Amino acid sequence: MSVGLRLRLTLLSAVGVAVLSVLALLTINLVLGRQLEDRLDRQLYEQTVALDRALAVAGTGGEVLELSRDYLAGPGSETLRLGGLVLLVSLNEGGLVSNSGELRLEELTLDPEAAGGTAVTVATLLGRYRVAQTPLLLEGDNIGFIRFAAPMEEALGSRREVVLLASVLLLCGTLLLTFGAWALVGRAMIPVVRITAGAAEISHHDLTHRVPYRGPRDEIGRLAETVNGMLDRLEAAFREQESFISGVSHELRTPLTIAKGHLQVLDRAPELNAEVARAEHALVLEELDRMNRLVDELSTLARAGRVDFLRPEWIDVDSLLRGLTAQGSLLAPDRSWRVDPLPGGRLLVDQDRLTQVFLNLMQNAVAHTVEGGRIALGGSMRPSGIELWVEDWGEGMEEAVRGRVFERFYRGPRAGQDEGAGKEGMGLGLAIVEALVRAHDGEVAVESRPGEGSRFVVRFPSARVRAS
Repeated sequence: MSVGLRLRLTLLSAVGVAVLSVLALLTINLVLGRQLEDRLDRQLYEQTVALDRALAVAGTGGEVLELSRDYLAGPGSETLRLGGLVLLVSLNEGGLVSNSGELRLEELTLDPEAAGGTAVTVATLLGRYRVAQTPLLLEGDNIGFIRFAAPMEEALGSRREVVLLASVLLLCGTLLLTFGAWALVGRAMIPVVRITAGAAEISHHDLTHRVPYRGPRDEIGRLAETVNGMLDRLEAAFREQESFISGVSHELRTPLTIAKGHLQVLDRAPELNAEVARAEHALVLEELDRMNRLVDELSTLARAGRVDFLRPEWIDVDSLLRGLTAQGSLLAPDRSWRVDPLPGGRLLVDQDRLTQVFLNLMQNAVAHTVEGGRIALGGSMRPSGIELWVEDWGEGMEEAVRGRVFERFYRGPRAGQDEGAGKEGMGLGLAIVEALVRAHDGEVAVESRPGEGSRFVVRFPSARVRAS
């Protein structure tokens, strides 16, 4: 894969340089050609002006021809000879003067543009010439024309040499850049190859390997960092999954073992007593009900991260807290329930799920308070959002317990005592609370000290809060 990408990038750079080289050659050729024509046109114009001044005193066609011969015999001919320019003075009534016997300008057929004084390029047997023609006027009458021609072959040869040299240089540059791109891309791909090799060694059986990378924090560095971060999350997720599966297996094994044991008791009984059968039947049903509750709670945890899990609506916070306090009186009539200062405002939440959150927190408060113990619900507005809480004046928690209280299947050191008192749980209640609060973009925290009670605080961001 890396070789293919390396080859594609190298070819792409080579093609790009080649296209730019061709455009550069075309530009050089065009510019040099334009400069050549402009230089020759200036020479033709200057010679035309000089000849016009020499012929300005002529009164007849014959004088024009005579003055033209004098011009060619004088200093002007030296300028024409050095520049290789050809002059033709031709009269309409007959007669002409020229300084070249090889190039017969009178035989050339020019474009209408040339007749108006514009220089044009003409191909002849002696090569290409730049030719300009101007009318010969005498007292306002057109009696003939003047033509000047400048050879182009020498200048064109120089242009071809320049273009050829530029072509060779650009070709060499393209080849060097191509090989350089191949080497640089190969060097740049080394970390990618290492990342690929490192990722290939990682499987779901061993997620401890990480992508090796030592270098700057550029695009490749950020890629390696992102991959390693993803592997960290995957490893944590797999560990959590393994722990979750282990916990589920343990929780299901207990009721299954108990149910199986009671059924075996019935099978081994020599005589089936109706009263014993009913008692064993009730115990089996109790364990099956426990399994059913476990499955329901696991299903809630599994679905809490789904996008369509919540059905949010705007609810009145004060009404919710008052209603929950009333339910608390029915849940545990022997506890002292009260409402702390109400925060007011409205909250965008799934009311059923939020009610589930507080019922779990309230049941937890009941489990850790004695008869007559106080439990309070309340809330307050904050600049960052809203805080709602359930507070009890019960036994409280040690720091070690507070750090694990939201873990799945975690039950504190008094779990065995609570189960003996009929307050059995599976260690999922507070885990469900945390999952449901996170599904609402919120967070839950606990404040507690041994012997001073506990306070569970649920915080929602300001985006979900609206003033009344």
